[in-house]
Amino acid sequence: MTNRFKACIAVSSAALIIGGSLSGAARSGADGCGDVGPGGVPPSGCTDPTPTPSAPRNDPPWFAAVQQRDPQFAGSYQGMRERILKDGAIPAKYKLLMGMITDTIAAHPDGVRGLADNARAAGASEAEITEAVEVAYLYGGTAALVMGVNAFPGG
Repeated sequence: MTNRFKACIAVSSAALIIGGSLSGAARSGADGCGDVGPGGVPPSGCTDPTPTPSAPRNDPPWFAAVQQRDPQFAGSYQGMRERILKDGAIPAKYKLLMGMITDTIAAHPDGVRGLADNARAAGASEAEITEAVEVAYLYGGTAALVMGVNAFPGG
C-alpha cells in the first residue's frame, strides 16, 4: 500500500470519524448561501448575520519559497487554503487535525507540528490532538505514532 493511498484512507477515515461526532446541522455552501454571485453580491434570499471566522493565517514553512518564485500562484494558493480551512460544515479545528493526521502518516514532522499548533489556535484541545495522533497510528502504524509526537511541545 503506497503512502499516498494510506494518506487518502486516513483523511477519509478522519472525516468520517469527526463528521460522525458532530452534532447539529452546520450551514453548507452547497445551498448557494455563502457563495458570491456576479459583482460580489450573494444570491437573493441568503442572509448570513454571523460571518464565519477565517482559519489561522500561519503559512507553512515552505510557503516563503513559493511566494518568492511566483507571487501570483502564492496568492491563489493562500486564498484557496483560507477558503478550505475556515469554519464550515466541518469546523476549522477538525480540518486542521485531518491535515495533521495526513502529515503524520506521510512523515512530515514540520507539518505535524505546525498543523497541531494551528489546530490549537482554532480551539482544538490537547485531548483532541492526542486522539488525532492515535487515529494516525491506527492507519499508519508505529512510524506514524513516532511522527505524531511532533504534535506536542518538545516532541
